[in-house]
Formats: sequence, structure tokens, C-alpha cells
Amino acid sequence: MNNKKNLKSIVLWWLGTFIAVLLVIFNTIFYKMLKYSFYDRVSNSLFVISNQIKDDIPSKNSTKIVTIPQKLDYPIYPVMISVVASDSMKVLAKTNITLLDIDLKKYLKLSKNFFIVQSENYGKIAIYISKIVSPIKGYIIAATPILRIDLKLQDIFIKMIILNPVLLIVILLGANVILDRILNPIKTLTKVANEISVGDLNRTIPIPKQDDEIKELVKAFNSMVIRLRNGIDMMERFNSDVSHELKTPLTVLKGEVEIALRKDRGVDYYKTTLNTMLKEIDYLIDMVEEMLFFTKLENEFETTTIQVDELLLDVMSKLSKKAKNSGVKLHIKYLDCCELQTNPMFIKTIFTNIIDNAIKYTPTNKNVYIYLKCDKEIVFEVKDEGIGIKREDIDKLTDRFYRTELSRNRNIKGFGLGLSIVAKTLEIIGGKIEFESSLNKGTLVRIKIKL
Repeated sequence: MNNKKNLKSIVLWWLGTFIAVLLVIFNTIFYKMLKYSFYDRVSNSLFVISNQIKDDIPSKNSTKIVTIPQKLDYPIYPVMISVVASDSMKVLAKTNITLLDIDLKKYLKLSKNFFIVQSENYGKIAIYISKIVSPIKGYIIAATPILRIDLKLQDIFIKMIILNPVLLIVILLGANVILDRILNPIKTLTKVANEISVGDLNRTIPIPKQDDEIKELVKAFNSMVIRLRNGIDMMERFNSDVSHELKTPLTVLKGEVEIALRKDRGVDYYKTTLNTMLKEIDYLIDMVEEMLFFTKLENEFETTTIQVDELLLDVMSKLSKKAKNSGVKLHIKYLDCCELQTNPMFIKTIFTNIIDNAIKYTPTNKNVYIYLKCDKEIVFEVKDEGIGIKREDIDKLTDRFYRTELSRNRNIKGFGLGLSIVAKTLEIIGGKIEFESSLNKGTLVRIKIKL
């Protein structure tokens, strides 16, 4: 048995429950307000009648009993009037219909004027009591049955009970149609997502015309698919490049060992073989370290305030020996004092990779010029007089393991990870890298970092 509930059913359930509770609360409040409104009209009518008959009240010394007309021109009917003396409780005036079965004494002593009481003869009745002091001291008691009002309220209540479920059903039907229109793009999104696999990342969802949250969701999904596709492409290229880069030193190691084992050889030969193997092992270790550093970049973003110019001078000092051994001269073209809140390892990695590349690809007796300026942003430039880069290769320089044909030389140590590490680092700290190059003339690498 499938107990799975879809989003539409859940929304309709909660919407129906909420509206039903809201209708109950609204109808209860409306019914009470309507009831109090009707009773208030009765109270006002009885108050008006009481005031109108004050002129017909007999004087204190009069012995004539005044009979007040029974039929009065008011929306309540019949009206029962009694004028009672406060000292003797004698009825001085009354209508033909009187409140014979109501004990009025307990109501006369109360502070309020209007009461709803139960009568044996007339059922539920409304009573309004007015106190008078002239020409006699007493009370005017006006009363009327409210059976018709209660019947009218009951009729309204029954209609509300009948209409509320109908209203709830109509609202839910409308909500069902609206939800279908809202959820259709999500259903399409789910269908495409289920059909997409690692081997098929070329499908995207058509962008809806309405400029709403669903459109943003579809755009985000399509963007995610594109990023996944690019990620898979990069992973495949990464795996291919790694296997190629690892295969070469491993093949060299295997070949050296196989040759050394074919027959007994002298100590000098074995030393030469071991030295060759050691170089290849160092090559593998350096590659693995750079790969591990690349994967850890986003997880090591602890910042501190650093002096950028001092860090640059420190990197140049460490690379000066390598430059000297390669016959390359390092020159500081311009050096500004810069402070930056960032991870010092990131900036050191950027400086090291850019300057190291310039040294590696610059021939002997050539120059590398270094420039650092701080204004609204940090601008770091390294210009070499090296082999240069083809125009079609410039956009690929920051790809992992990418090396141009001119740089694929085993005498030039490198794995094609340096610039990709620089690009990833700049992405994290908010910077960018630019290249300008001409074949056999040199390359200019420009780094821009926001302050």
C-alpha cells in the first residue's frame, strides 16, 4: 500500500482545514454580533416606548388607571407595559397583556435596565425597566416576546451551516485549479530530474514566461545541470590528465627497475638508477601535494591582516636562488605598501605560482619584471621575456593540468595545476586574473584583488 502524500494533497488539506476553522470562527463572531444587534434594536425600541408613555402616567394623587394602547407602531409586537409604584408595587397603568408570570421584584433591584428572561406564557422575552421619579416614584416596565427574532436568527444560522460547506468546496476547487497551474512546472522539473543521468546532462527545462519564483527555480535547476555537466567534463578531463601525468613517471620507474634487474650491474649504475627513480618519485609527490592543496582551498579560509608588499618580497627572496640558477634576473618595477584582510597562504600561493611560472618559461639571460600597486584595488603584475603563449591557449591556462605545447617539456618542471590553483584562490578571495602574451616575446600576468 502506497502511503505517499503529494504536495498538492498536503496543501489542499491544510488549506481546507485552515479555511474551515476560519469559517467557524467568523460565523461564530458574526452570529453573536448579529444576535447582539437584534437585541440592541429591541432594547432601543422598548426604551423609546417607555419614554413615550411617561406623559400618560397618572399623577400621584390620581385614582384613575390609564390603559396604554396595546398596539404600537414599532417593529416588535406585542408590547407589554406596566407602570409600578416603587413603594406599594401597585400597578398604576398597564396594557391589556401583562407579565403575570414574571417575578419582577428581583430585576427592579438590579442596576442594569435590559434583561432577557424566560416566561411560561410567552417563552423568551425582553424586558426594559425605566425608573421614574415624577409625577410618581416607580418604574415603567416594557416587555416583548422575542420568539420571532430567535426564529430569524435560527434561520440565518441554518443557512450559514448549509452555505459554509458549499463555500469551502468552491474555494478548494479553485485552489485545486491554481495549484495545478503552480505545480505543473515543478512536475516537469521532477520528470526531467528523474530522466537526467550522469551520462545525459544535455537536457534542460524550458524557461516559463511568467516572471515568478517558479521561473527562478527552473533557471536555478538549468544552471545546476550546466554546472554538473561542466563539472563532469572537467572531472573526465582531470582523470585523463592525471592518468597521463602519473603514467609517465610510473613508466620511467618501471623501466628503470626492469633494466636494473636484467643482470648484475655496478654500484655506480645502481646509484644512477636510484637517483633517476628518486627524481620521478619527487615529481609524483609534488603533483599529489598540489592536487591535495587544490582540493583543500575552500576549507582553509582563515583570515588575518597581512602586509602584501612584505609577503611579495619574502616570496621573491625564496625564488631568487631558482632565478639565479636559471640565469633569469628578477626586477621590481614598482612596489606599493599594501594591507589586506585575507588568508596569507592564499596570497603567498598566488605570488609563488605566478613568479615561478615566469622563471620557468623565461630563457637564460632574460628578465622578469614585477609590479605591485594599491589604490582602489591591489594590482599585481609579472611580465617576463619568455616563450609566450598562443592566443588560442590563453583561455585554457587556468584549466587543471592544462599545459601548452611549448611548455610540455620534461625539463620544465610543472603539472599544469599552478594557474588553476591561482584562479580558484582568486575566486575565493574576490579577485581575477588576466593574460597578455606574444609568442617569443613574453607574457604579462595581471592579478586584481579587491580591497
